[in-house]
Amino acid sequence: MGSGILPTRNISKSWCWASRKSKGLFRAGSMDSGDGIAVGWLGHPIFRDKEGRELFVRRMPTFFETFPVVLVDGDGIVRADVPFRRAESKYSVEQVGVTVEFYGGELNGVSYSDPATVKKYARRAQLGEIFELDRATLKSDGVFRSSPRGWFTFGHASFALLFFFGHIWHGARTLFRDVFAGIDPDLDAQVEFGTFQKIGDPTTRRQVV
Repeated sequence: MGSGILPTRNISKSWCWASRKSKGLFRAGSMDSGDGIAVGWLGHPIFRDKEGRELFVRRMPTFFETFPVVLVDGDGIVRADVPFRRAESKYSVEQVGVTVEFYGGELNGVSYSDPATVKKYARRAQLGEIFELDRATLKSDGVFRSSPRGWFTFGHASFALLFFFGHIWHGARTLFRDVFAGIDPDLDAQVEFGTFQKIGDPTTRRQVV
């Protein structure tokens, strides 16, 4: 929350205010079959390392089902991650001492320093704001599914490629219309009036005197 928007409120009150004013702001679409029904917002997580730097979880890009958990600082420098190989890690949550604190929502004011809990919320933060989900009502299976927003993006990307190749096709037809019509570029000289004594017979070319 920008300080220019809410100058008199602290971070916790700002996020509480935002959750009341922006219904559905943090949910991209209905993914109830996999995630379940969102019944509550846990709050906005802010991650920090042991030096007090605020870290931001790299969001999962569109069309990805899995993505490395990477935490960067305000300058985009990687400060922490969840490594694939712990023996070779240099920026693991345990080594960097990452903690998470929630502002607003059901966990307002709660902080965690346990690495397992921090990594759990970091993984969930890859998809945006963190919700409490009801999986029992609809028997949600937990399988990752794309949201309507994802299909919307995919559809536009597909149509954009289709129309782009259509432009290339029609441009090529214009630039190389003689080739598309099956006309040999050297054919003009053969049928040009006066070039040959017998039209189309290259053995009867007229000699220039």
